[in-house]
Amino acid sequence: MLFELNLQEPEVQAAVINALGSIVTTAIAAICAGLVGQQISGRRRLAEKLQLAHADIAFLLSVEQAHCELHQERVGQSQKNTIRRLVKDKGLTWSGKFTPGRLCYPEFEGKR
Repeated sequence: MLFELNLQEPEVQAAVINALGSIVTTAIAAICAGLVGQQISGRRRLAEKLQLAHADIAFLLSVEQAHCELHQERVGQSQKNTIRRLVKDKGLTWSGKFTPGRLCYPEFEGKR
């Protein structure tokens, strides 16, 4: 039993075109789904890193607060502005935008 494919017949040509179209459509859909999935997982990872950074900033501000309270007990002054001025003189700056009271991002509502 021999199977012969005659590409000259219009029915065969239509079937081949239909099959190739289905393959290309499926490939394009799979590529798009992969790209969208990558975007979603990338944003999720970025949001997790941002949340971690906010938690680290909150921790460091708490450390600063405890340090200031210790100075207040021992010296009578918190020395917060003095220390911040010393650090600023070294060329480091802090925007102050991410203090716990100033975090106003809707995606982090209720997670503080």
